[in-house]
Amino acid sequence: MAQILPSVFGANLLRLQDEIQFLENEQTEILHVDLMDGTYVSNIAFGPNQIAAMKKASTMTFDVHMMLANPERHIDDVIKTGAEMISVHYESTPHVHFILQKIKKAGRKAGVVLNPGTPESVLEYLLDDIDYILIMTINPGQPGQTFIEKSIEKIKNTKKMIAGRNIKIEVDGGVNIDIAKKVKQAGADLIVVGGALFNDTPQESYRALKSAIQ
Repeated sequence: MAQILPSVFGANLLRLQDEIQFLENEQTEILHVDLMDGTYVSNIAFGPNQIAAMKKASTMTFDVHMMLANPERHIDDVIKTGAEMISVHYESTPHVHFILQKIKKAGRKAGVVLNPGTPESVLEYLLDDIDYILIMTINPGQPGQTFIEKSIEKIKNTKKMIAGRNIKIEVDGGVNIDIAKKVKQAGADLIVVGGALFNDTPQESYRALKSAIQ
């Protein structure tokens, strides 16, 4: 069954504790947390110290999306946050396999992220080392973009490539209710949502999103 993963980057940071409590009350299982360095992407958000603080205040599983250059320099700190799921961009390092091994050795779930211009075929020799594939459906690090329709084909191709392995497909970027339905039908298991959830009517929006993918 597909799941909605709220992205805390879309929350109201002035009310972050309340936003996390809201998600807890809605029985959210997984929280998506972006780690951005201002280099690999232009935004800056949620370093390891902030992630660790949020983790201590929550019972949710944390899915940390590492959007930074030289992730091998930071992976140990990210593991120390207690996050149960950690993903790294394929494009951000020549040492992606090394990082995946570190994540797995620490007993966490390991993911690889693909930018819109990166074909899913690059993961062919990593499939035995990953638990999930995060497909970016906008260009990373910049909110307010429009969902890239070509991503539907990419999700379907990735589903075929997995070929029965126990690997989940995660989707992140520009998702609203209609797109949540489309990506779920294409094969997505984990659907990250930010702006379409954290709005003037978050409870109503969240329940509508969850209902749309049932």
